[in-house]
Amino acid sequence: MTEREATRADNFTDAAFAFAVTLMVVGGGGAAGDGGTLETAVAAIPSFVIGFATMAMFWWSHVRWRRLRGAGDARSLLLTLLLVFTVLIYVVPLRAMAASFAAFLVGDFAGYSGSLSRLFTVYGLGFTAMSALTAALYHDVRRRPDLSPDDAREGRGQVGIWSILAGTGFASTALALIPGFAAVAPFLYATLPISIGIFAWRFDWSGTPGKAEPLLAPGDVEAAGDDDRGADPGPGAGQHPEQDIAIERGPEQA
Repeated sequence: MTEREATRADNFTDAAFAFAVTLMVVGGGGAAGDGGTLETAVAAIPSFVIGFATMAMFWWSHVRWRRLRGAGDARSLLLTLLLVFTVLIYVVPLRAMAASFAAFLVGDFAGYSGSLSRLFTVYGLGFTAMSALTAALYHDVRRRPDLSPDDAREGRGQVGIWSILAGTGFASTALALIPGFAAVAPFLYATLPISIGIFAWRFDWSGTPGKAEPLLAPGDVEAAGDDDRGADPGPGAGQHPEQDIAIERGPEQA
C-alpha cells in the first residue's frame, strides 16, 4: 500500500470516528428552545464526556499505530476497515452505557429502563472487539521491514496494554451474563488503571540493557585451566627450551 493510499484510509477512519462522535452530540443535536430542553441538554453533558473520551482513546491509538506501521499492506487495511465497521456499531451501546453511568453518578438510578444485563453484554462485546482489533493492529507493526528496535518495543508494549483492555471487557461481558451479577459487571472497568499501570511500570519501555553475563563461570575457568595443563603440548614443544623459557618470562625478564 502506498503512502497516498494509507492517507486516504486514515482520512476515512478519521471521518468514521468523527461521525460516531456526532451521534453522541449533547441533546441529540437539537436546539434548546425552552428551559426544560436546556436542562436536559446540560444533564447529558457527563454522558457525552464519557463517550467522547472513549472514542478519543481508540482514535488516538490508531494515530499512534500508523506512525509505527507506516503505509502498511492489505492486512493493515483490512484491520483498519474492521475497526471502522466496529466503531460505527459500538457507538450505539456506548451512548446508552454512558448515559446510564452518568445518571448513576447523579443519583438517578432509573436512568435506564431496559435490561442492565443486555446493556452491559452488548457494550462489553463492542469494547472487547474494539480493544482486540487495536491489539491486532499493533501486533501487525512487527511486519514492517524497516522497523527500529524502539518502535518494535513500543509496539509490543501497546499489544500488552490493549490485550489487558480486551481481557477486561471479556470478563465484564461474561460477568454480565451471570444472573445476579449484571450490576457488578461494569465495575471491572474500574480496575483498568491499576492493571495497566502495573503493566506499564513493569514493561521495559526504554530497552535498558541488563548486566552482561560472564562467558565462563569461575568453575569453568578452573576446569579449562586444568584441561590446558593436561593437554598435549603439541609438536615442537621442548625442542627449544631456551625460547620457551624466554616466552614464559616475557621480554623484560629475558
